[in-house]
Amino acid sequence: MTIPWKQDFLALGIAAAVAAGLPAAHAAGLMDEARGDGLNVAFYNFKPYAYMDENGVLTGTDVDTLKAVLEKLGGKIADAKAIEWGALIPGVKSGRFDVVAAGMFVTPKRCAEVRFSEPTFGIQQTLIVVKGNPHGVVDYDSIAEKGLTVAVVSGAAQTGYAEASGVQDDKIMQIPDNPTAIAALRADRAQVYALSVPGSREVVRGVPEQDLEMVPAFKIVAGELAMPHGAFAFRKEDGDFVDAFNAELTAFIGSPDHLAIFEKHGMEADELPSQKTAELCEG
Repeated sequence: MTIPWKQDFLALGIAAAVAAGLPAAHAAGLMDEARGDGLNVAFYNFKPYAYMDENGVLTGTDVDTLKAVLEKLGGKIADAKAIEWGALIPGVKSGRFDVVAAGMFVTPKRCAEVRFSEPTFGIQQTLIVVKGNPHGVVDYDSIAEKGLTVAVVSGAAQTGYAEASGVQDDKIMQIPDNPTAIAALRADRAQVYALSVPGSREVVRGVPEQDLEMVPAFKIVAGELAMPHGAFAFRKEDGDFVDAFNAELTAFIGSPDHLAIFEKHGMEADELPSQKTAELCEG
């Protein structure tokens, strides 16, 4: 499968590396670290992007893609740590980690703080409710209209979606993880859990009680397109490495090997990226 902008960006990535006096597949600094001991990775434990499987092995769409691209560069992962969402960007900026692999959405605000790779996916939105959808929720507007409480992961894009749709601040419940949100739904402390489609699939599939469901996917929120794209986050000063990384990444996205990663973790081919990071950073 070919992504329309892939070939153009690959050429640009190689040109940038050459202009900097570097071989096309090499950039100094972080590249040496990647090819030496390996990169230190921060992840947020959340399916399908990065999580521990039943054997205690770190996996997920972001993790497996990162491994594949680093291997093409002659690099590897040295260590990976599960980090609270709000600490991911501060951690990579401070140098505690080299890269964030967490399905992180590219937004103008985040672009001001970190250097994103090109996107690895582009996804729609949905909402998780108790089976039967007793409140008739269909989107964020319906949450606001009905005065319901929506649970959102602290620092995630869904907070902004809820605010833009008119959900009152005291009806937006900031939570740290899926188990907390599920407990809130079952106790009726929240009536909705807001997530993107891939994460919601995993939540609904993962509850043995099968007492939760997703509303139909949507991509318009408060009159605007809300189809976020996720990417890896690096320090801004590691731009040379990111250029070389992007050259390999964009060649990998949409390839049979990449689609196999998607399939393994429950994502679908229509969730491949359709925009560049530069466009997403502009907003």
